[in-house]
Amino acid sequence: MNAFLPYVIKMLLCSGILYGYYAFVLKNNSFHRWNRAFILLAVIASLLIPTLQFSMNTTPAPSQQLDMIVVCGYVAQNMQKAGLDFTSWIPAGIYLFITLLLLTNIARNWLMVKRLVRNGQKTSFDGYQVIRHPQVKSTFSFFGDIFWAEEVTKESPEGRQILKHELEHVRGGHTGEKLFLQLVCAVCWFNPFFYLLKKELAMVHEFLADKAATEDSEAEDYARTLLQATLQTRLPIMINTFGQAPVKRRILMLFTQRSSYSLMKRIIVIPLILGLGFVIGCQRDLDLNAKNIVDATKAVAIAPADNQVYTFVSDPPTYPGGMEALSKYLGSNMRYPLKAQQHGTTGTIFVSFVIDPEGNVRNAKTVGQVHGDGLEEEAIRVVSAMPKWNPGKQEGQAVSVAFNLPIKFVLMD
Repeated sequence: MNAFLPYVIKMLLCSGILYGYYAFVLKNNSFHRWNRAFILLAVIASLLIPTLQFSMNTTPAPSQQLDMIVVCGYVAQNMQKAGLDFTSWIPAGIYLFITLLLLTNIARNWLMVKRLVRNGQKTSFDGYQVIRHPQVKSTFSFFGDIFWAEEVTKESPEGRQILKHELEHVRGGHTGEKLFLQLVCAVCWFNPFFYLLKKELAMVHEFLADKAATEDSEAEDYARTLLQATLQTRLPIMINTFGQAPVKRRILMLFTQRSSYSLMKRIIVIPLILGLGFVIGCQRDLDLNAKNIVDATKAVAIAPADNQVYTFVSDPPTYPGGMEALSKYLGSNMRYPLKAQQHGTTGTIFVSFVIDPEGNVRNAKTVGQVHGDGLEEEAIRVVSAMPKWNPGKQEGQAVSVAFNLPIKFVLMD
């Protein structure tokens, strides 16, 4: 679950910002089709943007990079012996249990509607199926089916308005969009902004259907019909019912004029989403740069201001005993972090360090992609603890020399 936490935080951040933009800029404006598209885009963007990862820098390769890769391996079968804490799976179990309950509820509602389709009286109208059933107390639609209440006739003026309303739901594919957001909310049930966006999408669907129903009639007559249909029936959450609350907001929207600055309100979302993608995608890079700045500050405190660090020297530093001894030291002292074992985290860590004129290891830090779960910290710990090297020399004088050391962490079966 710890590996999933950064994604969750970024998703909450994205969805919160995008919902805030909708609530303060777009909500209750008359460009309903744009709002509908934005809500769907906001949900998809909130799911995808946290997965972005850009790199603004490359892994530096000084001339003194060691021509070797130290492999720190761990046998997966020994993870339990190493102290794997199975209680770490409890949060994942709770998450999956709640998700399963919500998905089961969606399936139950689907079966409820399908039972009405199977047992109802079916007639064809305008290429769609109209279904009558004694249990249908309020007219609603579900994909290509319109469920008609017995109290209303299609031939009456009110019936024609209601039929136009439901036909707009069917032709617009509103049920599919509702079902998509229901599934998203079931999987991401911990995200309150997805529920708010789902609620707003349902209202925008009603605004669109209300607008279609009033094309050939007066808005006042349609508002009267809406008021007469305020009696609500407990229906599955993914259907589109004519008398859906809140009716007051729908009536107010019938008489809302076109918003001022509508184009500006709509296009400002483009730089907003691009900015979110850039900031979230570069987050790892920003964290890495901040870490390197801290390491560099420490290095200034250790080394004299006039102590130049070389990447090319005539006599490079050498490890006592040579590369074979260095490999043996690293292999015997490196420990695979427990958290990385639990999460299956692997990868190559590049450690940059400096051998000062006395042969001491200074300013050990990681560069390049951050893998997390303690791999960087373990690599820095072992490199920083290395014994003194034979210092490098430039024109016969001992100098500080920079090195890069790649350390590969693998989990072997």
